[in-house]
Amino acid sequence: MTAYLWAKSLHVIFMVTWFAGLFYLPRLFVYHAETRDDAGNERFKVMERKLFWGIMTPGAVLTAGFGLWIMAMNPQAYVAGWMHLKLLLVALLIAYHIWCGLLVRDFKRDANRHTHQWYRWFNEIPVFMLVGIVVLVIGRQVMPAVIAMGGVLGIFFASWVLQKLRMKAEG
Repeated sequence: MTAYLWAKSLHVIFMVTWFAGLFYLPRLFVYHAETRDDAGNERFKVMERKLFWGIMTPGAVLTAGFGLWIMAMNPQAYVAGWMHLKLLLVALLIAYHIWCGLLVRDFKRDANRHTHQWYRWFNEIPVFMLVGIVVLVIGRQVMPAVIAMGGVLGIFFASWVLQKLRMKAEG
């Protein structure tokens, strides 16, 4: 196997690792925000710290590193419009990752400011970006990715409307 294919393989492997953390950590935040006992609170702090620093951050760094290596071996990809959008989405994911780290810090300090419902919506942000990135990389076209991301936003909006209607019906 060539160095290029090794780099692509490792990029995808660590991307999966990173996304596992991006999906799971906000779910831990949901449960942590609902926790009222000290033992549970401390347990979530340990889980969040280990997930963020032991899985997510190494996954993010290695994903970016192998991505840069791929780009160095294939510099003509920089000029493609789909790559510009992919890199924008990756930059947004990095910002989301940092935001997660700030939330881990807030929970560690017992300074959480958000409800479990807020974290349920926060948890959906990486789904939107994953859909866009995968469609961009597979199709190498911007418009299908934009349509796919729009579809995800539509699903999120419909879920929000249904949640509001259900809450209104319940009283």
